[in-house]
Amino acid sequence: MKVISLINQKGGVGKTTSAVNIASYLSFKHKVLLIDMDPQGNATSNCGIDKKSLKKTIGTLLLEDSVKVEECIIESSKGFDLIPSNLDVSATELGLYSKFSREFILREKIKNLDYEFIIIDCSPSLSIMTINALVVSSLALTPIQPQIFSIEGIDSLTSVINLVLPANPSLKHKYFITMFDGRLSNFIENESKLRYDLKDVLTIKVRIDNNGRRSEDESKTLFELKVNTRSTEDYIELVKEVLEWD
Repeated sequence: MKVISLINQKGGVGKTTSAVNIASYLSFKHKVLLIDMDPQGNATSNCGIDKKSLKKTIGTLLLEDSVKVEECIIESSKGFDLIPSNLDVSATELGLYSKFSREFILREKIKNLDYEFIIIDCSPSLSIMTINALVVSSLALTPIQPQIFSIEGIDSLTSVINLVLPANPSLKHKYFITMFDGRLSNFIENESKLRYDLKDVLTIKVRIDNNGRRSEDESKTLFELKVNTRSTEDYIELVKEVLEWD
């Protein structure tokens, strides 16, 4: 079982869009679970789930000892299963502070699942929930935009990953560029700078595409739109690169 976490404390960088579309493409050939750990619940909404009607969420799973992971899994219409999230999950962080071995709860809860891939959409904060995701992950993927301020906060993210390494020595961390517009010269210049400064940046970059907004508005993955888009092609190649690298 391979666990891939999408992590960045900056919002609006394509984190959730990437998590959903990576899960969607992998589900064509593999058994996949998407875990929505973001209290905004956008990945849950993208799966066509009514967030307000949820009885069990990732927060329930982490906070209630008696709740088994199978009780929280929803079969989505996207080809992959989902552990959902909603705004109630924002209170989970406070509840976790009083838990024994709180950083390892998710690992213990999901250790017996039989999925080939688990994709985690982390919250946009370096929290205990995020540490739970990193402790169980084989790979942390950080989406970054080719903008001058994109590397702000990277030091904090790197520090958290280094903090997790003793508990998860096999954890790897890679970056990938999202929302790339090759028509803008500053994007090209900033891409070169990011690759130089960060080193561990995947070759494939996800180009900006109007169908990305359409897929969000229609609560669909890019692959459900059934149109050949730049972003769709890029996510296919991104997944291939991740699998080859791993």
